[in-house]
Amino acid sequence: MVRILALREKFAHMSSVSGYDALYSHFADDILIDSIFCNFKKMHPRGVGRLLETASKFAGTSGFYNASSFEAESKLLLKYLSGKYSLIHYSYGESYYSLLGKIKKKQKTAIAVTHHQPVTWWQAHESSFKKYNNANAVITLSEYDKEYFNSHIPGKAVCIPHGVDVNFYKPLPSAEKTDDDTFRVIFSGRYLRDMETLARVVKKLSASSINIQFDIVYIDKAKVWQPYLIDIMGLPNVVWHADVSEHQLLGLYQHADVCLIPLEDCTANNAILEAMACGLPIVTTDLPATKTYLDSSMAIAGRKENADDLCDALLMLNNNITLKTTMSVNARNKATASFGWDIIANKTLSLFKSLQ
Repeated sequence: MVRILALREKFAHMSSVSGYDALYSHFADDILIDSIFCNFKKMHPRGVGRLLETASKFAGTSGFYNASSFEAESKLLLKYLSGKYSLIHYSYGESYYSLLGKIKKKQKTAIAVTHHQPVTWWQAHESSFKKYNNANAVITLSEYDKEYFNSHIPGKAVCIPHGVDVNFYKPLPSAEKTDDDTFRVIFSGRYLRDMETLARVVKKLSASSINIQFDIVYIDKAKVWQPYLIDIMGLPNVVWHADVSEHQLLGLYQHADVCLIPLEDCTANNAILEAMACGLPIVTTDLPATKTYLDSSMAIAGRKENADDLCDALLMLNNNITLKTTMSVNARNKATASFGWDIIANKTLSLFKSLQ
């Protein structure tokens, strides 16, 4: 019997079928999971908040570790000391793994930590690696990240990619698709997105002769402050979406022709996986971590901060229906064959069992 003690977080901006926490609902029924949930943005009463914040600065080694982190990890520690567990899993290591990296742990209880921040973030926080003497395994979300971690903590890092719900995120049956000549491009997400390059792409192609529509899923217009984004909001071929439900987001993916995601950096990317599962070719930035998920059969990658590369890719897909169709099929097949949550959960559970 595998009994897991998990420190988890469900982010408010992610739907019930998105985000890393979906992993836990895909483990086999005979796996027992005790969970401590944390809200990284939780507000505390002033006195308690100051005490927790002071403690977090003593315990933590990164800017992600705060008062809420210390509170949640303290609860985890108490539960760990009072129970018998096969393994402790930190689902977001940057935000929560600290105390158990500094105290002596029970020898029979393994610790696995999943990390989500890119290598560039870790390069600025390399002092954090000291606490991994207590960890048995680090789960990275890309092969590139695994190589970096193993250069600092040899043999402890294993790549298990992020997953996607391929039963929810799926292509629209062809009979239900609208038949018009509008080329629909969807952009979705916030974190580590290259919004300035996105704006340049939208502006350039909006001025071209092609019939193109951009569906931009982002924050509410009233909260946008960047001049280059305000510039494109009023364009007639730009449809701005905020606070969409998971079903609305699914509909936008299903009616799109391609997913455009310019990136500043990444490890895994929810929007890319969701779009792939819906059978969309991906146009994105060429970054080392994306190669775990994408290849040239379903994606076109441009140089960083290069709007012209991304525009050329979109024009190619607009002009070549055969290429777009082939890449669409390949994207869906890659998502179902490699990144469905059942596949990822089985790989994760195999790792957990190997650590007992």
